[in-house]
Amino acid sequence: MRHTLHFVGQMARHFRQTGAVVPSSSRLGRAMALALDPVPEAAVIVELGAGGGAVTSELLALHPQARLIAIENNPSFAARLRQRLPRVAVVEGCASDLSQHLAELGIARHQLHAVVSGLPLLSLPEALVQQLLAALRNTLLPTRLFVQFTYSGRAFGRLPLHGFRLERRQRVWWNLPPAVVLRYARLADDAG
Repeated sequence: MRHTLHFVGQMARHFRQTGAVVPSSSRLGRAMALALDPVPEAAVIVELGAGGGAVTSELLALHPQARLIAIENNPSFAARLRQRLPRVAVVEGCASDLSQHLAELGIARHQLHAVVSGLPLLSLPEALVQQLLAALRNTLLPTRLFVQFTYSGRAFGRLPLHGFRLERRQRVWWNLPPAVVLRYARLADDAG
């Protein structure tokens, strides 16, 4: 209950950044974690917009062999994630600086297996969304995965996801509101 109250308080203060009125469910977190291929030993998974940690917890449970990095712009969420999930490297900062964050942690591109995102891309300013998508294109190697959830799969399809191919979509009904998990693969630079 305390976790939900904290989330609602942060949502009220930072609605456009939070993008939801209630925390993500564990079922949504599980669907996001299951969207990844088997993760090799010591591979890196980055979560953008970790928020209250529902997806983070499921990533830890289903991929314990991976190194998990959570990038969270909200200082209050970042502090709570550090406290609740000490195995996760929590970076407080903007996801559009993904390459810089990884460099500061000593992580090379080839180590990055996937990026999982709960960022509210449909409610963020267009210029920031363009920066975020460019950061993903510049960081992920071809065939590596980008997994995003959204509440509107149709609207999300209008985002300029150049350089990515949609491989799978899954509706998660047991989330409030119901969500869609979208799995994209990074294309070779000359393919898209």
